[in-house]
Order: sequence, then structure tokens, then C-alpha cells
Amino acid sequence: MSAGGYHHGKIIRKYRERRGLTQQELAERWPRSRGGAGVDWRYVQAIEYGKKRIADPGTLRRLCELLEIPPWEFGLSSYDPFNPQAALPSKNYLFEETLAVAEALLRQTLAMRRLAPLPEIEQQVQRLGRFLETCRSELPPPLRQERRLQILAIQYQSLVGLMHYEHRRYDRARGTFQEMLTAARQVRDPVLTAHALQKLGVELKRIGRFTEAISALEEARDLSLKISKPLAAFTSAYLSQMYAIAGDALRFERTIEQAIALAEPLKGAYGNGSDFVFHKLSGIFLLRSRGYLYTNQPQKVLERYEELRRQISLDRNLWLDYRLHLYRAQALLRLREVEACIEEARAFLQAVAGWQSPHRLTKGSELLSEIERAGYGDLAIVRAFRQELQEHLQQARNETPQ
Repeated sequence: MSAGGYHHGKIIRKYRERRGLTQQELAERWPRSRGGAGVDWRYVQAIEYGKKRIADPGTLRRLCELLEIPPWEFGLSSYDPFNPQAALPSKNYLFEETLAVAEALLRQTLAMRRLAPLPEIEQQVQRLGRFLETCRSELPPPLRQERRLQILAIQYQSLVGLMHYEHRRYDRARGTFQEMLTAARQVRDPVLTAHALQKLGVELKRIGRFTEAISALEEARDLSLKISKPLAAFTSAYLSQMYAIAGDALRFERTIEQAIALAEPLKGAYGNGSDFVFHKLSGIFLLRSRGYLYTNQPQKVLERYEELRRQISLDRNLWLDYRLHLYRAQALLRLREVEACIEEARAFLQAVAGWQSPHRLTKGSELLSEIERAGYGDLAIVRAFRQELQEHLQQARNETPQ
């Protein structure tokens, strides 16, 4: 064979030298086609000079493992179709880097929920979905079973469920979170199991299955306390809402204060994505305000308003602005301060405009119904708010893709 042109020996020499091995050291480890290892160093020299060639693809694959050579350098796939049960190379750099990019996209998308309109987030979710679908259809079976890819797919289910929630497709959100829980338990991932339980608990509460909701969130909290302070703070905050809805003010306050006590010492580390928690301290403060409404303590909502507003600003948690005004409006209504309530209701509409989230805008309709049930529907300021709300709803319908 000619020593000129391309041959496998050039690749072997490059990676041998990169590993700091001599030809003798490589020869001692050289994989033999019939098993075992070891050849004369002159054989390695002949291979590297192109005087001999390697005919056995199995030997080439074992050299890939030995010298950390990407299989494509030998014109091979990471997947061996002639030995489908064989383990893939331990150093599959392209696959690992691709997964790292996909994981970064997922984290970025979760973080974007605090800042970006819904359509922008949905574009990211769709992009991630296309990547996972390509993995399912194009990757060889061993790679489809890689744990990192399975974990990414479970996290993607969380995003899909959140998109259903934003569009008020609550049944589909609940079904997606149930699938997420099943998958997380199958791969025995406690962090994702706790996240799935938290999200499922919230959706069970929405359809009035409070006992099951509390059970799911208590399980999430108990699991989180064993593995992660950020996750324990997050799940405890949502569990406190279940106690508040049940009218148990004492357990609500104990649980929400526990969540704050867990989160505050973490400072910026709470909500930075550790254990997939992107929920900021302002989110816990907001849940505390909502709990005060459930337990009929509207004055406490007003007392905590400035603290909550400052924390939202510190966290740059912009999407919470609408709830800040919503809860203040509800508290003022319960204190019969109707004019101030409507002023906050208008601030709510300004805060929710531009996010293009049907779920968020619907909260305005719920607030209006609450105002009307309180007997203030015929007031001029309420009629004006009703008209303004209808205009926002119509604009949202016009912006929604058909």
C-alpha cells in the first residue's frame, strides 16, 4: 500500500501522540481481532506509515475507545449496525455537545417565562420538540435510551404542559403532567418526580380534587426536603396554597414561612435554575399574598404590597406584575374600596397587555365577575372597566393564530 494519501494510520498516529503514548505503549494495548491485546511495535509503525491496513471494523471501533477517536474519523457511525446491543463509545462528543445545547435551550426557555411574551416562548418549545422528534426517529436504539436524553424529554413535557396552561387547555395540561410524573418515576429521578407532583397538584386543585392535590404536593414537599433546598422551598410554597384554600390559615402560614425560610438564605441561588427551579423569591411572596386572600386576610395583602413590588423588581420577574395588581385589586374589593379596586384593575390590564396569554387575561374576567357579585356592577367606573376589558379580550382574539 502506498504511504501517500489518506489512510487510517494517520488518524491513529495523531490520537496516539495526543494521548502521549509511544508506538511501543500502543502496541502493548493494541486490540486483536480475535480477542486479547498486544502486537509487535513494528506492526503499529507499519500501520501508521500506511504500509499495512486494518480490515476489521471491530478493531477500528476498539481503537476509537482506546485512543478516544471519534468514530467518524474512520468513516464509522457511533452505532454499530452489525452489533446493535454493543455499548456505544464512552466519548461521543458530538452527541454530548448536542444534548448540552438542547439542555441550555430548555433552561433558557424556562427562564424566559419571566420576561417574554407567550409566542416567543412557544417558538422555543416547538424548536425543542422538533429536536426530540428527530432524536426519536433518527438516533440508533442505544442512544435513544441515554439517560440525559430521557431526562430532557421529561423536562420538555413540563414545558408542553405549561403551554397548555397558558392557553387554558387545563385538561391537556393535567394529562401532560401525569405523563411527566409516570416518566420521571420510571427513570427514578427524584427532582423531576417532585416537579411533576407539584404541577399535577396545581391542576388537580383547579378541578376541585383538593384532597388529591394536597396529597400530591405533600409528597412533592417531603421528597424535596430530602434532596434540594430550592426545590423544597418551591414545593412548600405551592403546598401552602392548598392549605389556604382548605381554610387552614395556621398550616398555610407555617408552610409559606417555611418556604421563605428555605429560599431567603439561598439569595440569588434560589431560582437560578438549580434543580430546574426558576421560581424566584418574589414568586413565593406572591403566593403568600394569594394565600392571604384565600384565608380572608385582605389587609395583609395590602401591608405586604410594597415588599412584593420591590422583590419583583429585584428579581426582574416581570410577568408577576399582573398578579401584583390583581391581588391588590381583590384585597381592596373585599375591604369595599371600590374606586381603588378599579384603579388596580386597570393597572392589571396594562400589566397583562402584550404577553398574549389567554390564561392571564382571563383573570380580568374573573375579577370583573367578583366585582359584579359584590353588587358594584352598575357603577360607572365598573362599566368603564368592563368595556376596557372587552376591548383587551377582543384584541387578544385577533392576535391569536387561527
